[in-house]
Amino acid sequence: MLQIRIFLSILVILSCTVFVNAQRIGSATTGSEICFGCHKDQAKDWNSTWHSRSHVDSNPLYKAVVNYISRVNYQPSESILVECAQCHNPKMTIKEIADKNSFTLAKALDIETTQTKRVEGSVKDKAIKDGISCNICHNVAKVHESSSLSMRGFRAVEWGPADTIYGPFEDDGRAGIHKSVQKEHFTDPNKLCMVCHFGGEKNGTEIYTTGSEYIKSGDQTKCVDCHMSTKREGVIMPEITRAGIVPKVRNIRSHLFEGARNSDIMKETLELKAVSNGKTLTVELKNITPHKAPTGFGGRSMDVKIDFKNGNSVLSTKLYVLEAIYLDKRGKETVPHLAQSIKSDNRLDANEIRKLNIEKPDGATAATITVTYRLASERILKIINFSDPIFDKIYPVTMLNVDL
Repeated sequence: MLQIRIFLSILVILSCTVFVNAQRIGSATTGSEICFGCHKDQAKDWNSTWHSRSHVDSNPLYKAVVNYISRVNYQPSESILVECAQCHNPKMTIKEIADKNSFTLAKALDIETTQTKRVEGSVKDKAIKDGISCNICHNVAKVHESSSLSMRGFRAVEWGPADTIYGPFEDDGRAGIHKSVQKEHFTDPNKLCMVCHFGGEKNGTEIYTTGSEYIKSGDQTKCVDCHMSTKREGVIMPEITRAGIVPKVRNIRSHLFEGARNSDIMKETLELKAVSNGKTLTVELKNITPHKAPTGFGGRSMDVKIDFKNGNSVLSTKLYVLEAIYLDKRGKETVPHLAQSIKSDNRLDANEIRKLNIEKPDGATAATITVTYRLASERILKIINFSDPIFDKIYPVTMLNVDL
């Protein structure tokens, strides 16, 4: 056994002649804390977002899914993280593991090589710990628009110099610490959002469909109109003053990137109606968003629960779960990132109106219809054997009481 281990060790070392393709961005990869001193309001909003938690150490569901894929595919978690970094951490210095076989073998044998050291160092680099931060979005100098599902994240952008911040406004002369340049992908911000919120493909299956859902809808609403608040007049960095320079009042937005966890945005997802007619209750769901409901991570779900009542007593309950169900190469249910096919997808399309006709039980005098949302469906949580207060939580969407 010892001789085999020695032989394999030598094989790994000899095979590591091709190392990792790396791109060093230099000081542009430093953390965003330098921005927080001046941009306090934006920093406070951003800290509540999933953007600030895109690194694996900040998002327990992300970590659980990566660990699940690692177990199922007998693949080092670092290999998966390098692939996911395309969007989750686009300034990770390692862009691709050139010799995956030798890397996997070295990790399995717990052997440190030049390749494993570089990859592990890049994955753990503190410069990328703050996820999709100021120096990610606001350092994008150019967006390459593409319909290719693989041309996402860092592959779809060009970074600017470390001392240059790109945004929707021209420099007003107050910053001093950096240059400010106006770019059209901020004045037409869907281009920037779609860098990551569109596409991603594994085994021929699109794993992140929000962008294609939006394009299919033909809707002209901008992502920021819902997720970054309506425009309001204000001054960026109102505390900063420089002699002889009057701060410009502009139409600005929050950096909250609203979601279920940090806002009430889910309450603006559906319109709910119900009509009682004879022995049937017709429940009407209208998706008023320009993408599917639910959307985003393919493991999300919405529950439509109808409680039939007589007085305070619940006679029966009907439950409809809106979700996508993914199958792996063996035909077993899996996470989106391992999917070979989609078994079913009954989520509401953009602007869709769907009617559920439900037979009323005898004796029912009223019904309560409750729509709720999960950041991770019960089905997905069971597959990856994961529990967490944020992802176990049921978020309210809407509710309706109906007399029968």
